[in-house]
Amino acid sequence: MAIVEMRHLSLAALKSDREDLLWLMQTMQCVEVSPVEHEEKQLSLLTDASVELVRVKGAIDQLSRYAQKKGFSLVNLPPKITKGERERVAMEKDRLFEVVEELERINRQRGANRGQLARIQANREEIAPWRELRAMAEDFGDRGQITIYAGSIQTRNLVNLQDSISDLPAGIEVGNVFGDRTLLLVAYDNSVEEEVRVALNTVDFSRESFAMLEGKTPFAYLSYLEEEEQKILASDILLDEQEQAFSSSLSDLKILHDLIVIEQKKNQVIHTGSVDSNLAFMAQGWIPASLADEFKLRALKVAPYCAIEIREPLDDENPPVALQNGPFATAFEPVVEGFSLPDYRGIDPTAVMAPFYACLFGMMVSDAGYGLLMAVVLWLYLKINRIKVKNAKMLYLLLFGGLSTVVWGIVYNTLFGFNPIPKLAAYFPLDSVNDPMPVMALCIIVGAIHLFTGVGVAAYMNARKGDWVAVVSDQLSWAMLLIGLGLLVSPLAHIGKWLAIAGAGIILLMTGRDSKNPIKRLISGLGALYGITGWVSDLLSYMRLFGMGLATGVIGMVFNTLIGMVWSGGIIAKVLAIVLFVGCHLFNLGINALGAYVHSCRLQYIEFFGKFYEDGGVPFRPLDLKTRFVDLSEAF
Repeated sequence: MAIVEMRHLSLAALKSDREDLLWLMQTMQCVEVSPVEHEEKQLSLLTDASVELVRVKGAIDQLSRYAQKKGFSLVNLPPKITKGERERVAMEKDRLFEVVEELERINRQRGANRGQLARIQANREEIAPWRELRAMAEDFGDRGQITIYAGSIQTRNLVNLQDSISDLPAGIEVGNVFGDRTLLLVAYDNSVEEEVRVALNTVDFSRESFAMLEGKTPFAYLSYLEEEEQKILASDILLDEQEQAFSSSLSDLKILHDLIVIEQKKNQVIHTGSVDSNLAFMAQGWIPASLADEFKLRALKVAPYCAIEIREPLDDENPPVALQNGPFATAFEPVVEGFSLPDYRGIDPTAVMAPFYACLFGMMVSDAGYGLLMAVVLWLYLKINRIKVKNAKMLYLLLFGGLSTVVWGIVYNTLFGFNPIPKLAAYFPLDSVNDPMPVMALCIIVGAIHLFTGVGVAAYMNARKGDWVAVVSDQLSWAMLLIGLGLLVSPLAHIGKWLAIAGAGIILLMTGRDSKNPIKRLISGLGALYGITGWVSDLLSYMRLFGMGLATGVIGMVFNTLIGMVWSGGIIAKVLAIVLFVGCHLFNLGINALGAYVHSCRLQYIEFFGKFYEDGGVPFRPLDLKTRFVDLSEAF
């Protein structure tokens, strides 16, 4: 249970040593450089790196479809890159950017092809209805004495058009019907042009210009479009082959991408975290106390003329927060980080919270079969892949939750919805279905222990500050009151009465101790005593342990009953029953494990942390070698 102790680092050195010192920070991954206010510097380094990143990332995305598909993995650990591989890729940077340029050309050509295909499709849809027309664009329009138009109207208006021009020297040839429109050829004597145009406008005649035919008939033009489309599709196939030929460079491009990322991080520090002159530069930031001396020694080796000052944080400074716990508690750090990091001068609750979280998780899933399945599968996966806790905290959290579930499954005597050992009831008389009251009482007791632990942590924090008055007034008093009230229903009721009265008296008199006005102090005390309702509410929140555990068991029992009905059939029914058993119980495990995770977090955040937690910590983000595609930590 520890927040990493930080030291403030100030560094001044020759500008010629800047690259070496920044590189030392990056390889040690232990210095967070603080931004400083200064005149704006040239953004060229950052901009160039950003442009390069975008281009290389685009090439990687382009080639990713040719990458060998990986098997299912719960943890995606990047491949480790050796120093030799890193040096080779750095030397081949120019060649790799030639690959990027070729891929960009292919992408541009493919985009142009898509545009041409879209235009071909649009033209085809426009001309296709006129496929049977044996005329060219030049055959339409004013032909001297007569004018010929091609177009379409709403089918329902056809009769009206025919009637309106029946007395005129004009004619209509009706073509095919497409949807709600009918194709027409209209021919008329130029002497009645105005009357015909009025008639056509009245029925919303849509004229077809055939401008794209280029001296071809519609049929010939459609054939031409088909040929052009085939050429473009052939071009796409050729582009795919050219693109695939570069797929062998995918792994090198990923290394190059991450090398640029590392360089960009360093340039970001130069831009925002250092003050430069013509000959020198300065930077400041934070470093873990345990690494401060080592960093100073190594810095003086690479830059003998640098000056380094390392000091403790000042009272008005807010150092970044990094958590440091043992293997078990480390798995539960995501729960704390998901809420908010503790204040640097506060306390890391992870080690205290971890056993409670595992316990609550197990009580809510509460089936030994489910817990055993989770624990065995996750343990085998983590061991086979040699994944450490720090790289898969959530999986280890679920592993420990599974082990806790096995314990509580034994206590509740449940195994995949069955009660396998009836004799266990003599040792653990807990049956949430037939006798729920003892289980409810157990949930309240676990909740009380959880809450009183939170009060104990708050008392420890006040004691560490030397505020013993707060320990007695704010923590011990509530413990006395609540324990006393609990004893009222036991044979020790006479002790409980006086203990509760003493606790209530301390709360009443000491809550408003900062005020010199006795009336205000009394009112503050009465308001604080009303907070007993909050404690009742908090304790009742732990009834979700009973509800979730009951739901898991009942759903499992219902599944088993239904599957038992199927099992009573023939061979096919038995095979189906086995499939249903696996599927149904995996579903039940999934939804209840998810619910247990969420509700366990909720009990930590609202009930437990509410008793003592001081948040507001800023995460420690050192200059590092963390990248996206590969692991370069051993490549330098």
